Amino acid sequence: MALMDHFPSNIGSFGNHGTNWPDREEEPDYDALSGFAHLGRGWVDGLLDRIAPEMWGPDAKWLETYCHANFTLAMRQDLLHVDTQMRFALWRVGSLATADGRPIYGYFVRNAGITPPPYFLVGFITLDDGILRYQVPGAVCELIRIDSPPVSPAHFVPPFPPLLPSTMWQHVLETRRERIAARLPKLPDYSLRYLITGAVGAAYRARSRAVPGLRRDGTYQWFLPIHITSASPNDAPDFIAPVTIADDGQGHVIRTLLEPHMAYPLARAADADDGRIRTWRTRA
Repeated sequence: MALMDHFPSNIGSFGNHGTNWPDREEEPDYDALSGFAHLGRGWVDGLLDRIAPEMWGPDAKWLETYCHANFTLAMRQDLLHVDTQMRFALWRVGSLATADGRPIYGYFVRNAGITPPPYFLVGFITLDDGILRYQVPGAVCELIRIDSPPVSPAHFVPPFPPLLPSTMWQHVLETRRERIAARLPKLPDYSLRYLITGAVGAAYRARSRAVPGLRRDGTYQWFLPIHITSASPNDAPDFIAPVTIADDGQGHVIRTLLEPHMAYPLARAADADDGRIRTWRTRA
C-alpha cells in the first residue's frame, strides 16, 4: 500500500490556486507537512542549527518554504521511509546537508493520540552509519538499521520555452506599476515597455541563466532574471520574470514581474544549492 493511502485525500495538495499564484506575494501555504505531523514551535530553527550555513531570509522564512515544498514533492513521489509498524517515518529534507556534507533527515514518531495529524516531528537527524536511534518515552533506546534511507525528490522541469514568451503588458503595468517605478522611476509606459522588452529578450537569449522554480500548484515554471540598471549578470537582477504556459496552451507568457527576493524561495526549493540565485536575495 502506498503511503498516501493511509491519509486523507487532501493531504499533499498545494491548494487550488492554479495560475494566479505567480501574481501573489503571500508565502506559499503548502499543507502536506502540517497535515502529516505536529511540527512544534521552533522547528525551523532546529533545522537551521543542523544544516550548512546559508542565508534563508528574515526569520528563516525561505527555509520554511523550502521544507514545505520539498516535503510535498517527497510525499507525492512516495519517497518517505515509513516503518513497517508505522512507529516512525523519515524524510530526506530536499538536498540539505550538514556543514561536513552529511544528509539531513526529518524524523517523525507516531502520534498515539486520537486526533490528527498521524505523526510528531521529533527533529532533524543524520543517519550516521545508517543507524536510527528510536526511542519513545518510558522505553529503552532501540538501534534500527535503515538499509535504504529516503532520497531527495526529483524535479520534473518542463523544457525551456522554444520561442520568446510574450509579455502581458497591460496587466503588468496595471498591477505592478509601483514595483516597476521603484527600480525605473519617472519613465512613461512606452519607455518602460521598450526597456523591459529588450531586457526580457536578452534574458531569454542568455538561457543558461534561466532558473526553474516551483509554482503554488506544485508544477514548475522558468524564471528569467531581468537586468536593466546593470548589464552584469553577476549583479542582482532588477526583476524576475516568471514564464508560464499561456491560457490557451499555445506558447508562453510573462504575466508579472517579481522582485528577486520574491522568486528566490521558489527557485531555491527546486535547486540543489543557491549558487545560481545567490544575488536574488540581496535586493528586497
